[in-house]
Amino acid sequence: MSTTSIALKQTSSYRWVMLILCALTPLSVVTLPNMSLPPLFATISRDLSLSLVEIGMIWGVVSFTGIFFALIGGTLGDRFGTRNTLFATCFLTGLFGLTRSFAVDFTTLLLAALSFGVFQAIIPVMLFKLAREWFPPEQLGTASGVISAGFAGGLMLGPLLSTSVILPALGGWRQVLMFYGAVAIAMSLVWLVVHPVDRQPESGRPVRVSLRDGLRHVVRLRNLWILGIAGLGINACFQGFSGYLPTYLKTIGWADLDADRSLAAFFVTSLSAVVPLSILSDRLRLRRGFLIFAALVLSIGIGSLSIIEGTVIVLVIAATGSVFDSFMAILNASVLEVDGVSDVYAGTAIGFATMIRNLGGTFSPPVGNSLTAIGLNVPFLFWGAMGLFAVIMLAFALKSDKGAMPHTGSKTAAWANGTE
Repeated sequence: MSTTSIALKQTSSYRWVMLILCALTPLSVVTLPNMSLPPLFATISRDLSLSLVEIGMIWGVVSFTGIFFALIGGTLGDRFGTRNTLFATCFLTGLFGLTRSFAVDFTTLLLAALSFGVFQAIIPVMLFKLAREWFPPEQLGTASGVISAGFAGGLMLGPLLSTSVILPALGGWRQVLMFYGAVAIAMSLVWLVVHPVDRQPESGRPVRVSLRDGLRHVVRLRNLWILGIAGLGINACFQGFSGYLPTYLKTIGWADLDADRSLAAFFVTSLSAVVPLSILSDRLRLRRGFLIFAALVLSIGIGSLSIIEGTVIVLVIAATGSVFDSFMAILNASVLEVDGVSDVYAGTAIGFATMIRNLGGTFSPPVGNSLTAIGLNVPFLFWGAMGLFAVIMLAFALKSDKGAMPHTGSKTAAWANGTE
């Protein structure tokens, strides 16, 4: 994509239309469908005779696919553009999402979830790549925050609506999965209509990067590794905790709806804070310091669920959630601001960091759930420790970039690390 084309996008008022669509897509295609599953796991496990560890494997398989396909998807986006890639991935996410409704046992549900996750894993990478293309550096944190608000909206509404509204209205968990598949297909058509066709560079030939060349470039960026590994810790912390909490609360005697809605408290505060904190990050020109603080809050909050009881649980969940989506927004903005990540490599860089991050979400649910053999509250200690690992990486391993970024210059590189 040419520099002129990017400059026109970043000064066009149409970028706000694109940002709204970027917020609606993760809500309707990624997080709302995903977070509707934990409250349904009790029903699904009864119908398909699944164990708690098998449920953990089903919950972690989407992150497993992200290990491989986030990077591939990022490179596809760099080669074929965000419009074509988002249309294809939303469509195929919906199509394969429908197949989960036909599962008859653990194996068929696992395979269906694996196929579904292949394409869903690419969507977040493309959304943040699009933000890089359409927004100038001084608004990148804000744009990332709005996109993360879309993720947060789905995370909040999933537990609230799943068993209390959508399941009763549609008549069963299979119908719920079919409904979300249809929504994703509809969203793919919206992208085809709303996203303008990318203009060709003046040379008439688009700049394209192969997977090999893109990967060869981004793997040399030290801070990209550190941000990805820190994200691994937070993703492990969140993915394990969010999938297990409703089951844990129901097991210790909470009413079903109370248990399902307790997770919503995490996402309500997260949604409320994500845009203001992301804007504040832009205004204060601070990334690294906030990432350390937010990771510490998540670590302490989730780890403390192993020792607290009663209604205090909901208060701790709400306080912990206030920084989650803000962390993810600023983490993605920081990845795009790493010295050496130009627009040509933006998708590959986000995909590479996401690939590392998804490792945490893959092993965390089954490993954490297996610790229930020691005690029902022990998994929270494990997930809290993963958050502490992220704090250590950000505080002691992340270094300030000294060179100038090709896209934004040395000032933005300083913003990303809080050194200006």
